[in-house]
Order: sequence, then C-alpha cells, then structure tokens
Amino acid sequence: MNPRSLLLALLLTCPLVAGANQAERKQSELDALKLRLQTLQQEFRQTQVQRRDAADELRESELAVSNGLRALRQIDGERRQTEITLDALSRQIDEVSVRIRTQQAHLAQALRGVYRRGEGDALKLLLNGADPNQSARDLRYLAYLSRAQQAQVAALRADQAQLAALQQAARDKTDQLAALRSVRVSEQEKLLADKRAREQVLQKLATQIQQQRREISTLQRDERNLTRLVERLNRLMAEQAARAAREAKRKQQAVTPSGKTSAGKGIGTNTETPTAFKTDKPFSRLRGLLRLPVAGELMNRFGAPREGGGTSWKGLFIRASQGVAVKAIAAGQVVFSDWLRGFGNLIIVDHGEGYMSLYSNNESLYKQVGDRVEPGDALASVGNSGGQPDTGLYFEMRHQSRPINPMQWVK
Repeated sequence: MNPRSLLLALLLTCPLVAGANQAERKQSELDALKLRLQTLQQEFRQTQVQRRDAADELRESELAVSNGLRALRQIDGERRQTEITLDALSRQIDEVSVRIRTQQAHLAQALRGVYRRGEGDALKLLLNGADPNQSARDLRYLAYLSRAQQAQVAALRADQAQLAALQQAARDKTDQLAALRSVRVSEQEKLLADKRAREQVLQKLATQIQQQRREISTLQRDERNLTRLVERLNRLMAEQAARAAREAKRKQQAVTPSGKTSAGKGIGTNTETPTAFKTDKPFSRLRGLLRLPVAGELMNRFGAPREGGGTSWKGLFIRASQGVAVKAIAAGQVVFSDWLRGFGNLIIVDHGEGYMSLYSNNESLYKQVGDRVEPGDALASVGNSGGQPDTGLYFEMRHQSRPINPMQWVK
C-alpha cells in the first residue's frame, strides 16, 4: 500500500476508535447503573418485607384500636342506660316523697283529733252510765281508728324505708356513672396513643417506600435513556465500519491494474346508604335494589387496572370520613370479623345462595362471627387499617367466591 492509501485508512479508522471508546465508557456506565438499580430494588424488596413485618405488628395495634372503639361504644351504651335508670330512680324518689308527706299530714291530723278527745275516751265511755250498746259501738269505732292509724304508721315507715333504698340506689348509680366516665376517658386516651403510634409507623414506612420508588423510577428512566444512547452509538459504529469498509474497498479497487471503480387519574359520588327493610326475597332477587354501604366518593371502577398494573379492581374503594358507620347491604350472618393482611379490619357477611359481601380497611368492627344482621345495621366504622393511605371503605361482592360488580346490584 502506498503512503497515500495508508494515510487515508488511518483517517477513516480514527472515528471508529473514538466511537468505540465512547461506547465502552457508556457501556461501563450502563453496567454500573444496572448494578445500582439491582441493589436499590433489593433494598426496596427488603423494605417491603419490613412493611409486611410492620403490618403484622400493626395487626395487634389495629385490633386493639377496634376493640377499644367497641369498648367505648359499650361504655357509652351502659352510661346511657345508667342515666335512664338514674332518671327513673329520681322520679320514684319524688313520688315516694310526696306520698310520705301526704301520710305525715294525715297522721298529724289524726293525732290532733286524739289529743282533742283526750286519752281517757274509752274509760269515759265505760263509766259515764250511757247505753251499753252505744258504748260498745263507740269502743269498736275507737279500735278501728286505732288500727287505721297503726296501718298509716306502718305504711309511712315502709315508704320511708323504700325512700332510703331508692336514695342509696341513686347514689350507687351516680358512683357507677362517674366510674364509667373515668374508664371512658382512660380508654379514649389509650386509643388515641395507639392511633398516633400506628400512624407514625405507617407514615415512616410510606415515606421510605415512596422515596425508593421515586429513585427506582428515576434510575429506570436513566437506564432506558442510556440504553438507547448505547444502541445509537452501536448503530453509528456499525454504519461507520460499513462505510470505512466500502471506502477502503473502493480505494483498493481504484489502484488495481484493471482501473475499475465501484458505483455510489374520581368516577362519581354515592349519597345513599342502606336502610332497614323486610323482604322474603332471596338475595339473588335483590339485584338493582341494594345501596352501597357508605356515602362517599367512588375512587375506581370494577375491573379497571390497578395503579402499577398486574392486577385489576375486584371491588370498589369509597373514600369517606373516618368513623362513619359501615352498613350491611342486606340481611345475612357474619362469617368473618378479624384483621387480615392487606385488608386490615375485615368483616364478611354471608347472604345465602353463595353470595357474600366484604367490608375492609375499617377502623373498628362492631359485629362478631355468628351475629345475624339486617339491612342498614352498623357493621363497622370507616378507617384506613391494613396500611391503606386513604380513609375509606374497600367493598366487594362475591358469588361462589368470584368477584361480581357491585354497581350492577345498587339502585
């Protein structure tokens, strides 16, 4: 090869060498980025495991919250009943007090009459020489008056004893009411402390996972961009190599003896809730007659893909205020009432014929397994148990264990 051809070949290969070096650097960066991404994903999975472990720990906390709310509800019921009993005792005390005052007035009047007649009335009747028959009648009358006075005294004493017993019962009920109020304050404080601790753990984990998700998303985007760059560089290098090969071949042909040359995202709002109604129809005949368990904003459609892909919605999430009553959609029997991972405080009602309704993420469960429920009965209260970031109710309907669309069953 002559000096001119050698110089031309060197000029053509220089871009190839530069491109190769750049591609190697980018490939090295890509490998490092992939390693970092794998490490971060492993950390993310570990955090998810920690979240599941924390969810197991939260089970006891959320069950304690549920039990605490149920205890408060029971205490409030006992307190209302005690207040009713105390009011009834007060009325009885007033009635007995009036009766005692009336009896005291009658006795006082009778005593004044006796005093006016004098203590020797009976002896005078015997000695005054009057008609014996009349004297006998007068003595019987005095005996009758004496027995009547004794009966009045006995009734007065009985009413006074009843009054004392009623007053003691009223004092006991007042003490019981004060004790119930004290217990309620203690339970409320403990409940608030449990809620704060639970929210702090969930918030910490949620923040950590959200930060890692953002970092993973950024790294994945960077990986895609860098991969595209490496692919473009590889294509460019291949094109340069092809051009260099063609040019070298053309130049080589130009100096051959023959002298030949080559040729050149809210969905809607629910406002109606179940009310009490009586029906003899089986559940399968209630399609189009039911109402959703709580009023609130519908956050998804049945069967729509969940965020992140991979699964679809098997029910409805209804955003609602914390503590709102979750009502039974129809009559049935509670077959599950407990905490379940991913669903928090969950209650399931069997309506017969293979139909069930599921109510999850509750703050408190009011019904227990085996309880019979009627339409409109309060089953639970709205919450965000199970690690749910939003407050609301996740509601499903199932037939023979398969999810069915609740919106096809409501009015």
